[in-house]
Amino acid sequence: MPTRAAFAAILVAVVLWGLAPVATRYLVLNADPLGVLGIRFALCSLCYLPVLPWLRLGTVTWHRRTLGMLAACGIVGVVGYNVPMTLGIRDVHAGFAGILLSTEPLWIALLSVLVLKHRLTAPLAWGLAVAFAGVVTLSVGNGLTVSTSMFGGAALVLLGAFMWGAYSVAVGPLVRRYGALRVSAVTMWIGTVPLLAICAEGMLSTTLDATGWVVLFLYGLGPNLVGMLLWNYGLSRVPGPRAGLLLNLYPVVSVAGGVMLLDEPLTVTTLAGGVIVLAGLLLARPRSGSDDATEEPGKPARPPADR
Repeated sequence: MPTRAAFAAILVAVVLWGLAPVATRYLVLNADPLGVLGIRFALCSLCYLPVLPWLRLGTVTWHRRTLGMLAACGIVGVVGYNVPMTLGIRDVHAGFAGILLSTEPLWIALLSVLVLKHRLTAPLAWGLAVAFAGVVTLSVGNGLTVSTSMFGGAALVLLGAFMWGAYSVAVGPLVRRYGALRVSAVTMWIGTVPLLAICAEGMLSTTLDATGWVVLFLYGLGPNLVGMLLWNYGLSRVPGPRAGLLLNLYPVVSVAGGVMLLDEPLTVTTLAGGVIVLAGLLLARPRSGSDDATEEPGKPARPPADR
């Protein structure tokens, strides 16, 4: 049964990710987006080095299938998610991007049903639908406009959302077998290598003032290090579709962070959207004694056939 600690870990991860757009907006005004992305992940990868002795990587039997899955998760979770999102958001208005980001829980639920053979219950389906409606309301409240020039960027943002859904589904069995810290570190290191190659030119030309470097360091330490660890820990104990539902909260966090830290306007429509999102989360909460409440988190249809 999912524990309160696991739900709390996922919630804190989502809050950290929700604050990430606030930091991003501050940074990209003064630096190359891919350069900032590369430096952030380089710093984050270095933050894992002090815990290397506790990972005990040499004591683990790494089957070829396991190594392949770790490599795939690293590339999908780091490169597949972040690069399309970073490039796409430059051409997509914030409101439209919010709608596309809100498809992440839908991708997680769909892939969990198709790949892990989870049962998509009626309360969860209704909760996803209501929460999605809340994010749409949030987007409209922040001035949603759509033009033909936005389609390329929208496709990239949607691709990033799909990649995060794929990562969340695939990493669950690995975390339960090898531990959240070990899997987080290995996938981060694997994914950062190709990311640095992609972002190298922008990294060399990136210059920031002292405040910018502090924001960049905290950005990497918070969402990418602490957030990833907490998310992977939560996924080891909470079903993927239900964990994905909480991702609907980060547009709410982003709006709140923008209002408090960037002096962005807060409208009645924005408040209404936040209330609808929260209603969707409550609607999808498992009932005591229901089958969904006792569902095993992320259980594969059959044990992985490592060779």
